[in-house]
Amino acid sequence: MTDLVGRKAECATLVRLAQTSRDEGAHLVLVRGSRGIGKSSLLAAARRELGSDDVTVLCATGRAPAAEYGSVRELFEALGPAAGALPETTAGQLDDYAVLCGLYRLAVNVMADRPLVIMLDDANACDARTLRWIDFLVRRSAELPLVVVLAWEPGVVEQADLLFADMAGIGPAVIIDLAPLSAPDVATVVERAYGRGPEPVFAETCGLITGGNPLWLHRLLALLRTRDVPPDESGVERARELGRQLVTECLPELIEEPGAHVHEVACAIAVLGPADARTVGRFLGLPEPFVTSAVDALRRKEVLADRELGFRHEDIAGAVLSAVPTAKLAELRHRAATLLNDEGRPADEVAGQLVWLPELPEDWMLSALRQAAAAAVRRGALELAERCLTRVLGQTPGHPATLLELANVLVMMEPATALPRLTEVVDQMADTGEKMRILCRLGLMSVAATWSEAAFDRLAMILDEGENSRIDSELLLQVHAVLLTVGLGEQAGTARLLTRYRVPPQRVPDTASGRLISGVAAQAEMLAGECVRSTVDLARQGLVPGPVVHAGPALAAATVLGLSGEPVEAMAALDRLIATSRADGALDVHALALAARAGLLDHAGDLADAHADARAALKSVGRAVTPVEVGPLRTTMASILLKQGDIAGAEEHLERVGEPLFGWTYGPVMVTKAAVRRARGDLTGALDLLLECGRRLMSAGVHNPVWAPWWLDAVCLLVRLDRREEAVELAEAGAERARRWDTLEARGLSLMASGTAATGPLAAELLSAAVTDLSGSAARPLHVRAVRLLGESRLSDGDAKGAREHLRTAVNLAIRLGDRTAAAEARELLVLAGGRMPKLGAGPADALSGRERRVAELAAAGASNREIAGELFVTVRTVESHLSNVYRKLGVELRADLPAALATSLCTSTV
Repeated sequence: MTDLVGRKAECATLVRLAQTSRDEGAHLVLVRGSRGIGKSSLLAAARRELGSDDVTVLCATGRAPAAEYGSVRELFEALGPAAGALPETTAGQLDDYAVLCGLYRLAVNVMADRPLVIMLDDANACDARTLRWIDFLVRRSAELPLVVVLAWEPGVVEQADLLFADMAGIGPAVIIDLAPLSAPDVATVVERAYGRGPEPVFAETCGLITGGNPLWLHRLLALLRTRDVPPDESGVERARELGRQLVTECLPELIEEPGAHVHEVACAIAVLGPADARTVGRFLGLPEPFVTSAVDALRRKEVLADRELGFRHEDIAGAVLSAVPTAKLAELRHRAATLLNDEGRPADEVAGQLVWLPELPEDWMLSALRQAAAAAVRRGALELAERCLTRVLGQTPGHPATLLELANVLVMMEPATALPRLTEVVDQMADTGEKMRILCRLGLMSVAATWSEAAFDRLAMILDEGENSRIDSELLLQVHAVLLTVGLGEQAGTARLLTRYRVPPQRVPDTASGRLISGVAAQAEMLAGECVRSTVDLARQGLVPGPVVHAGPALAAATVLGLSGEPVEAMAALDRLIATSRADGALDVHALALAARAGLLDHAGDLADAHADARAALKSVGRAVTPVEVGPLRTTMASILLKQGDIAGAEEHLERVGEPLFGWTYGPVMVTKAAVRRARGDLTGALDLLLECGRRLMSAGVHNPVWAPWWLDAVCLLVRLDRREEAVELAEAGAERARRWDTLEARGLSLMASGTAATGPLAAELLSAAVTDLSGSAARPLHVRAVRLLGESRLSDGDAKGAREHLRTAVNLAIRLGDRTAAAEARELLVLAGGRMPKLGAGPADALSGRERRVAELAAAGASNREIAGELFVTVRTVESHLSNVYRKLGVELRADLPAALATSLCTSTV
């Protein structure tokens, strides 16, 4: 049984019955199965297994050439000389009872020496005399060591089926129904054909195409090997193609059965899809019993599935329909649609026929297609809805209601595939208001699909036309808000947006649409960097509470406030958004608000809290937050980790951001990437990134000096690389932008850049002014940097004592922030200036989590537990738990000891 796949149990049954027949008496074994299912292979394998046993095995087929007793002769001729005892069966004695008795005695004589196994393949095709003798033998051999094995295909010869059923009731009988090969068995057959194991998907495809029928499987594999198709995923599509070819070639012998309506029923099922016998009968105009008989025949041939009235796999249906002439097929489709509609079947079943028709001459057909589209939308089958509505428009081009329905379907589909089609549909729409609403949704889709240029053009065109028309002003505001969102996602769009489509605060009403546009308008105004006052006014309008709060614009407005010199107001707005989104269960908004707050905290130097918020945001992001939206969060986390000295961690987050697309994330990502390169010692590579970033931002009209201060970092690197003239030129350009964006931080950045590019007393003067201005801003890391640069300038001028004073201050300030990188840079310069400073290491306070540190700081400042709970939107019990951890980690027992413990530096050893 080593070569038999999937039939070992059946073979073992035949062998066991033969070996035990002396004790158990005669048995009849009926082996049933469709063509090619493995009946002959099973009998051959059992014969091989019995060849070495003390058993006589006689085999014959029902295809013997002789008309009468042909199979009997084939059986006994295998005995050789013993066949001489075969009774005379000439034409004159065919009806003689003595012939049957003589054949019976011959079999009994054989059984006198050893058990006898008679195997008759294709038994249903045997001549009537052979079948009569088999029946004669079985009825008289109950106590004899005999096993009669009859293999046949049911349903082919009705008389044979009835005879075998009658014989099964005579005595002990075993019925073996051969099923298709299982998936593991199919894989084994494929492995043997190829000499190596196939990939699961390839074996699965072969099994699906052939239905597990060994004959079809071997034919398919022979064809695949001839065409050098590999048994892996790359060969799957080719296997399907050749499988369809094989099915098409073999189909006529499977469905052509004259007078039995098999072909007609197969065509009906191919057109209707899975149906019932009554519907097929009505479709063909046939009585239901005729349909049932044809279905049984198709099932026996394994054309149809076992249970439902459908084909075993879709390739068979395609092969059936491909043989039907086009005109005839259209007639069948029309008849099927009419029948299904008259029966009141679901609209999608009717539509499944209508979409194939070249013409839709009746009004009910268009209505059925639109109903099917609506039902498809309700269950999420958007591709089917698109297909139905497109077919309606093919019959009635430009139909307004259908255009709108199709546009709404396309908006809900996958942006990358739907956007081009959607723009075509929108261009055909006549109603400007509806067109604008669809375009607003198109614009937001285009941001997610990074396909904004075409959307921007259409939105801009509508906006330009709308400003001089009677279109509803609220709708125009929505279009403008989406235009701003789309424009900020692409370099050319940003340039056009900042020069043509910015919005002054006085044009924004105090409405839901006004709040929607204010947030994104504030972004655009901030990026332009021309007027702080207008930017702040727009951002505040976007944060005014109302019945409808748009989370995206509100988050943008809060972030803009933080970069416009209003960090307290920005933080309060973000705290509100975080609290409300948590209470509402809006996890996507909650994650984005945490990310925005992490960015502001990082900018302010609150690294512990920034890290805690960023980490919590990364844990909260789900499918509703797109990779584009996660980019700023990972950039913030990279910035935090870089300050904390974890360069590898920063690089990992930046790698997950990937190559940034132009937009709200581009500048900060490039600046952070450059900082990582600088930390790795690649000064030239860092400078190249910064200058490329600057070129793109300038060409897009982005002039804000604070949002992504690439120019300050580039000035510092140019000086380090002894390219001072370029540094001076870049510092002057930055100073001009800082004068327009008049905030403490912008002035401090400008003074820092100018002081770095200058030399001698002028450098010290400018850097001293930068320190003064930045000490009053919320950007504490920039203040630390200015102090360090001032100390470095003093050192280069030979004033070691003055340098040590500023550098020691820079180290201490950086330590308080937890900025290890800044502290290490300042300490290295301090040592060069002759100063003494403990080595930097991890202090007890570093063991605190972000939330524990915040609780500790509030407690050290004198806040009660209830006040802390209110400030952080947590319970008093949570505050108590955090304080317990703080006391344990810092090694203190009293609340009064917290200020001193938190002030402990990162220093653990002394040089």
